[in-house]
Amino acid sequence: MEGRKGVIMTTRPGGSDLVVLGVDGSAANLGALRYAVAEARLLGGRLKLVHVVPDYLTVAPMVPLTAAEFTETGTEILRSAEAVARELAPDVEVEGWLHHGNRPAELIHGAADAAVLVVGRDGRPLAQRLLRGDTAAGVAARADLPVVEVPADWQPRQEVDEPVVVVGVKAEAHAQELLADAFEVARQRGATLVVLHAWKLPNAYDDIVETRVAVEQWSRESTLEMEELLRDLRSQHPEVKVEVRIVHDHPSHALVEASHEADLVVLVRRAHGVPPAAHLGSTARAVLRSAHSPVRVVAPTVIGKE
Repeated sequence: MEGRKGVIMTTRPGGSDLVVLGVDGSAANLGALRYAVAEARLLGGRLKLVHVVPDYLTVAPMVPLTAAEFTETGTEILRSAEAVARELAPDVEVEGWLHHGNRPAELIHGAADAAVLVVGRDGRPLAQRLLRGDTAAGVAARADLPVVEVPADWQPRQEVDEPVVVVGVKAEAHAQELLADAFEVARQRGATLVVLHAWKLPNAYDDIVETRVAVEQWSRESTLEMEELLRDLRSQHPEVKVEVRIVHDHPSHALVEASHEADLVVLVRRAHGVPPAAHLGSTARAVLRSAHSPVRVVAPTVIGKE
């Protein structure tokens, strides 16, 4: 069946039980594949694998390349990923789609009807990512649906009595939508929801705060503010165990530390920013780069739609 600029292997899916995975054929993509399979099982839905073939050809007179060869390679990458997914989860419906064009744009287009889009972490050095682009960051910065970035070596945590979902709440803006998404994710997993608020000013200003307002007092006031934000959601989801954690630390460092114990970290991206990648904000970019668990980034305009 014909798809957007490409050859597609099966029929077009739709609905909120759909999980979409961006497949690139690299070993670093295996963690994302494992996560996407687990997510599809959790939702009782289907897994759609999308591989994007570049829409340009390298100019190399000594090594001529054709569009057909690119398509053949992309098809093999998809078939290999499909085989691994079916081996991991024979009970999950898996299908592969081949697109041509800009990777972030085509992955977002391929996930138009999905509940979540899963991508692997780009582990290349910063200079290479800046020069050649970072697909995962580009997708997370632009998508209107939740995007989960997964470390290359991710495996489901073993021998865990209760899963843990950590949600980072920076400010009241978009907090209700962000928390609604995090509560639903925790409910689906039967997980404890850790609501983490971290604050620390640059050293000189932080010293002023510490001398005028005791850190303990600031933490108590912040806890009261968080509890106010959580009140309605607690009553709507009494089955979700909630822990409020106020930390005197830089938000990115606190979230990365919390990711050691987490099955998933949930963040909201910034509502404004130019260029588009700046929408992620410095905290989200740092957490995506360094977290030990998968990181779910939600867009402020669609949080809570799932």
